Amino acid sequence: MVYGTDPFSAQNATNNDPNNAPSVFGALPYPGSASSVDPPLHTRVTFRFTSFHPTILDCSVFGPNNETYYRVVTAGQGLTLLKNAAGQNVALIEWQSHPTVEAQAVAKQPVGQWLSLSPDRRVRGMIHSKVLYTWAPVDRFLLLFAPGASEWLARVTKTYDAVLLELSTRAIELGLVDSAVLATVLLQSGRSIS
Repeated sequence: MVYGTDPFSAQNATNNDPNNAPSVFGALPYPGSASSVDPPLHTRVTFRFTSFHPTILDCSVFGPNNETYYRVVTAGQGLTLLKNAAGQNVALIEWQSHPTVEAQAVAKQPVGQWLSLSPDRRVRGMIHSKVLYTWAPVDRFLLLFAPGASEWLARVTKTYDAVLLELSTRAIELGLVDSAVLATVLLQSGRSIS
Protein backbone atom coordinates (compact mmCIF):
# COMPACT_ATOMS: atom_id res chain seq x y z
CA MET A 1 0.00 0.00 0.00
CA VAL A 2 1.26 3.46 -0.86
CA TYR A 3 1.34 5.94 2.01
CA GLY A 4 1.33 9.71 1.78
CA THR A 5 -1.20 10.03 -1.03
CA ASP A 6 -4.90 10.54 -0.67
CA PRO A 7 -6.81 8.72 -3.42
CA PHE A 8 -9.88 10.89 -2.69
CA SER A 9 -8.16 14.26 -2.89
CA ALA A 10 -9.32 14.75 -6.47
CA GLN A 11 -12.95 14.81 -5.36
CA ASN A 12 -12.34 18.05 -3.49
CA ALA A 13 -10.43 19.72 -6.30
CA THR A 14 -12.21 22.59 -8.00
CA ASN A 15 -12.07 23.83 -11.52
CA ASN A 16 -12.21 27.62 -11.42
CA ASP A 17 -12.42 28.04 -15.19
CA PRO A 18 -16.18 28.26 -15.99
CA ASN A 19 -15.49 27.58 -19.68
CA ASN A 20 -13.68 24.32 -19.03
CA ALA A 21 -15.98 21.28 -18.88
CA PRO A 22 -15.12 18.50 -16.43
CA SER A 23 -13.30 15.40 -17.65
CA VAL A 24 -16.53 13.39 -17.47
CA PHE A 25 -18.20 15.75 -19.95
CA GLY A 26 -21.90 15.02 -20.19
CA ALA A 27 -21.87 12.19 -17.66
CA LEU A 28 -22.75 14.28 -14.63
CA PRO A 29 -24.33 17.68 -14.16
CA TYR A 30 -21.96 20.45 -13.21
CA PRO A 31 -22.34 24.17 -12.49
CA GLY A 32 -23.04 26.00 -15.70
CA SER A 33 -24.34 22.91 -17.52
CA ALA A 34 -27.99 23.98 -17.42
CA SER A 35 -29.44 26.41 -19.91
CA SER A 36 -31.47 28.07 -17.17
CA VAL A 37 -30.68 29.88 -13.96
CA ASP A 38 -32.45 29.12 -10.68
CA PRO A 39 -33.71 32.08 -8.66
CA PRO A 40 -32.42 32.06 -5.06
CA LEU A 41 -34.39 29.75 -2.73
CA HIS A 42 -35.54 32.58 -0.46
CA THR A 43 -37.24 34.26 -3.43
CA ARG A 44 -39.53 31.33 -4.29
CA VAL A 45 -43.09 30.46 -3.30
CA THR A 46 -44.29 26.87 -3.74
CA PHE A 47 -47.82 25.75 -4.57
CA ARG A 48 -48.66 22.06 -4.16
CA PHE A 49 -51.44 20.50 -6.26
CA THR A 50 -52.63 17.45 -4.33
CA SER A 51 -55.67 15.42 -3.22
CA PHE A 52 -56.35 14.38 -6.81
CA HIS A 53 -59.88 13.03 -7.39
CA PRO A 54 -58.62 11.25 -9.53
CA THR A 55 -56.55 13.80 -11.50
CA ILE A 56 -55.29 17.37 -11.29
CA LEU A 57 -58.66 18.41 -12.77
CA ASP A 58 -60.17 17.82 -9.30
CA CYS A 59 -57.66 18.80 -6.64
CA SER A 60 -56.65 21.24 -3.95
CA VAL A 61 -53.79 23.70 -4.32
CA PHE A 62 -51.88 24.51 -1.15
CA GLY A 63 -49.52 27.45 -0.86
CA PRO A 64 -47.37 28.96 1.88
CA ASN A 65 -48.12 27.76 5.44
CA ASN A 66 -49.97 24.79 3.91
CA GLU A 67 -53.06 26.96 3.38
CA THR A 68 -55.55 26.23 0.61
CA TYR A 69 -55.13 28.86 -2.10
CA TYR A 70 -57.13 27.28 -4.93
CA ARG A 71 -59.43 24.39 -5.71
CA VAL A 72 -59.75 22.83 -9.14
CA VAL A 73 -63.27 21.48 -9.67
CA THR A 74 -64.49 19.57 -12.71
CA ALA A 75 -68.25 19.36 -13.20
CA GLY A 76 -68.95 16.39 -15.42
CA GLN A 77 -66.82 16.07 -18.53
CA GLY A 78 -67.37 19.53 -19.94
CA LEU A 79 -66.33 22.16 -17.40
CA THR A 80 -63.38 22.76 -15.08
CA LEU A 81 -63.34 25.69 -12.67
CA LEU A 82 -60.36 27.18 -10.88
CA LYS A 83 -61.60 28.69 -7.61
CA ASN A 84 -59.68 30.83 -5.13
CA ALA A 85 -59.68 30.24 -1.36
CA ALA A 86 -62.85 32.35 -1.00
CA GLY A 87 -64.66 30.07 -3.47
CA GLN A 88 -64.75 32.68 -6.25
CA ASN A 89 -64.19 31.55 -9.84
CA VAL A 90 -60.75 32.52 -11.11
CA ALA A 91 -60.85 30.66 -14.43
CA LEU A 92 -63.07 28.45 -16.55
CA ILE A 93 -62.00 25.68 -18.91
CA GLU A 94 -64.57 24.29 -21.34
CA TRP A 95 -63.57 20.84 -22.57
CA GLN A 96 -64.74 20.30 -26.12
CA SER A 97 -63.07 19.25 -29.37
CA HIS A 98 -61.07 22.50 -29.13
CA PRO A 99 -61.03 23.43 -25.41
CA THR A 100 -61.44 27.07 -24.43
CA VAL A 101 -60.15 28.99 -21.44
CA GLU A 102 -61.33 32.19 -19.78
CA ALA A 103 -59.95 34.07 -16.77
CA GLN A 104 -59.70 37.61 -15.45
CA ALA A 105 -56.41 38.16 -17.30
CA VAL A 106 -57.34 35.87 -20.21
CA ALA A 107 -60.15 36.70 -22.64
CA LYS A 108 -62.15 33.63 -23.69
CA GLN A 109 -60.13 31.84 -26.36
CA PRO A 110 -59.00 28.39 -27.45
CA VAL A 111 -56.50 26.90 -25.00
CA GLY A 112 -54.20 26.19 -27.95
CA GLN A 113 -54.14 29.91 -28.70
CA TRP A 114 -53.41 31.00 -25.12
CA LEU A 115 -50.79 28.23 -24.66
CA SER A 116 -49.59 28.21 -28.25
CA LEU A 117 -47.25 25.46 -29.40
CA SER A 118 -44.11 26.64 -31.20
CA PRO A 119 -43.57 25.53 -34.82
CA ASP A 120 -40.84 23.09 -33.71
CA ARG A 121 -43.22 21.78 -30.98
CA ARG A 122 -40.56 22.24 -28.27
CA VAL A 123 -42.09 25.05 -26.20
CA ARG A 124 -45.42 26.73 -25.55
CA GLY A 125 -46.02 30.45 -25.47
CA MET A 126 -48.33 32.03 -22.90
CA ILE A 127 -49.62 35.57 -23.26
CA HIS A 128 -50.06 37.56 -20.06
CA SER A 129 -50.60 41.34 -20.06
CA LYS A 130 -49.58 41.48 -23.73
CA VAL A 131 -46.22 39.79 -23.01
CA LEU A 132 -45.33 36.43 -24.55
CA TYR A 133 -43.82 34.15 -21.89
CA THR A 134 -42.43 30.71 -22.73
CA TRP A 135 -43.02 27.33 -21.08
CA ALA A 136 -40.11 25.00 -21.87
CA PRO A 137 -39.21 21.50 -20.68
CA VAL A 138 -35.74 21.44 -19.08
CA ASP A 139 -34.56 18.18 -17.52
CA ARG A 140 -37.46 16.96 -15.34
CA PHE A 141 -39.02 20.41 -15.03
CA LEU A 142 -41.35 22.61 -17.01
CA LEU A 143 -40.01 26.17 -16.76
CA LEU A 144 -41.62 29.54 -17.48
CA PHE A 145 -39.37 32.27 -18.86
CA ALA A 146 -39.85 35.95 -19.64
CA PRO A 147 -38.68 37.03 -23.11
CA GLY A 148 -34.89 36.90 -23.34
CA ALA A 149 -34.39 35.82 -19.72
CA SER A 150 -32.34 32.86 -18.49
CA GLU A 151 -33.71 32.90 -14.92
CA TRP A 152 -37.03 31.08 -14.73
CA LEU A 153 -40.16 32.66 -13.31
CA ALA A 154 -42.03 29.42 -12.60
CA ARG A 155 -41.08 25.78 -12.36
CA VAL A 156 -43.41 22.76 -12.46
CA THR A 157 -42.42 19.28 -11.38
CA LYS A 158 -44.25 16.08 -10.46
CA THR A 159 -43.79 13.95 -7.38
CA TYR A 160 -45.43 10.61 -6.67
CA ASP A 161 -48.53 12.26 -5.16
CA ALA A 162 -48.46 15.92 -6.17
CA VAL A 163 -47.58 18.51 -8.77
CA LEU A 164 -45.41 21.35 -7.50
CA LEU A 165 -45.42 24.88 -8.91
CA GLU A 166 -42.61 27.11 -7.70
CA LEU A 167 -42.94 30.82 -8.44
CA SER A 168 -40.19 33.38 -8.13
CA THR A 169 -41.03 36.64 -6.42
CA ARG A 170 -40.55 38.27 -9.84
CA ALA A 171 -43.42 36.14 -11.22
CA ILE A 172 -45.61 37.28 -8.34
CA GLU A 173 -44.65 40.93 -8.94
CA LEU A 174 -45.63 40.48 -12.62
CA GLY A 175 -49.07 39.18 -11.57
CA LEU A 176 -48.48 35.70 -12.99
CA VAL A 177 -49.82 33.63 -10.08
CA ASP A 178 -53.33 32.88 -11.43
CA SER A 179 -52.04 32.36 -14.98
CA ALA A 180 -49.25 30.04 -13.82
CA VAL A 181 -51.68 27.98 -11.71
CA LEU A 182 -54.11 27.77 -14.63
CA ALA A 183 -51.36 26.83 -17.09
CA THR A 184 -50.12 24.14 -14.69
CA VAL A 185 -53.59 22.60 -14.55
CA LEU A 186 -53.87 22.62 -18.35
CA LEU A 187 -50.34 21.37 -19.04
CA GLN A 188 -50.60 18.57 -16.45
CA SER A 189 -54.19 17.57 -17.25
CA GLY A 190 -53.25 14.80 -19.67
CA ARG A 191 -55.86 16.10 -22.11
CA SER A 192 -55.37 17.45 -25.59
CA ILE A 193 -55.18 21.24 -25.35
CA SER A 194 -54.23 22.16 -28.91
